[in-house]
Amino acid sequence: MGLLLHALAAATLAQGSAPAVDTGVASADVEQAAPATTPEPARADETGRWTFGGAVRGRYDLRLDDADASGRPKRSSHLSFDTVILKADYDSSTWFASGQYRFYGGNFMYRQAYGYENYPGEVSFPVYAYGGRKLGARDKVAVGLQPVPFDDQWWGSAFLNSMGFAIGLEEVYNVGVTYEHVGGDYTVQAGYFPTTAPDAFGISDDSARYSVNVTAAGPTAASSSRNEERDMAVGRAQYHLSTPAGADLAFSASAWLSTVRNLDTRQDGSRRAYALSVRATRGPYHAKVLAARQSFDLRDTGDRDVVSVGDYDSAYSIAAKSNLFFAEVGRDLSLPALPFKTSLYANYARLTKDAAGFKDTQRLVAGAFWTDKAEGRIRVWSEVLLGRNDPYVGAGQFASGAARGGDDRWKTSVLVIFGYYF
Repeated sequence: MGLLLHALAAATLAQGSAPAVDTGVASADVEQAAPATTPEPARADETGRWTFGGAVRGRYDLRLDDADASGRPKRSSHLSFDTVILKADYDSSTWFASGQYRFYGGNFMYRQAYGYENYPGEVSFPVYAYGGRKLGARDKVAVGLQPVPFDDQWWGSAFLNSMGFAIGLEEVYNVGVTYEHVGGDYTVQAGYFPTTAPDAFGISDDSARYSVNVTAAGPTAASSSRNEERDMAVGRAQYHLSTPAGADLAFSASAWLSTVRNLDTRQDGSRRAYALSVRATRGPYHAKVLAARQSFDLRDTGDRDVVSVGDYDSAYSIAAKSNLFFAEVGRDLSLPALPFKTSLYANYARLTKDAAGFKDTQRLVAGAFWTDKAEGRIRVWSEVLLGRNDPYVGAGQFASGAARGGDDRWKTSVLVIFGYYF
């Protein structure tokens, strides 16, 4: 719903179209809390070094507003497998490379009723795979499947990320080339991405990937939208300011411009997205506010107010034109008498949509991230989610909650992700 090493804020410290999973496949398993202040570039060993790692994770879902096969409301609980993660990294004074691959399936979200055989590894995809060169101490260039520089890679601390992930703006990995310059108190990133992340292994038409992309989902998706995104130019500028009170403020401005080709009309539309944010850290505390605007100018034969997107082997619809507002507060706790530490956080997101009659999407999350102090190998995310027209919270919202909306009622779920990282 990212990189395996989870950094807590201000501390040392997810061939015929598959039916959409009604409550949403867990997306954007974000593996950090509030992003830390941009550090000084590190000097790597001249000879370079490979490191290898991964994780095995399980999950517990308590869904207070689920539904049975006939649509009758029910409460459900599931203890199941989540994922196996494998990763490799290389770093030297001049070269670097990084890759991560994930295996899903074998849990209640990939049911036989949806067309799956339901075994671990039935759905799998790369998260990222890129390499690059350092051009001195403060500049670098990277090529491959890599993070798109639109605001912070992770906007908040929640495991499922924010609504920014659901609409394809947060923690996106696409194929292209990027440049980064880290100044004394500012960072500039820019990238050109000719294409999106590849469709990997699953049963969907075009959604077997980690991050949310525009998809050629086919007629069984939530809309008849069949598009592909090309020629993405994305950039971010961030400025850091330290206050006399000891707080660090990070001001970010981002832009995303691209071509959206309709596969039926063969005509080109566009995507335009912009975001402004402020992130503050002071001691164990962090906070962030963000406002974003996204607008698709589509060339579809049908409804141009919605666009099909997909991730985790399932497609759904989002509003073509919308505004997103997000805020989070959090605090780290060291818990000196205990062998683990935790980070508490709460955030709220609201997605407003331009089209007449489309219902706003809202999400409220209260959660905690736990890890052992010894090595940080045991990691647990525990969250309560309240969603309204949220594709990831409550039955009946997945297909069009982020577009026209669902039943416009608040839904509740509890999510616990637990894993061992090696």
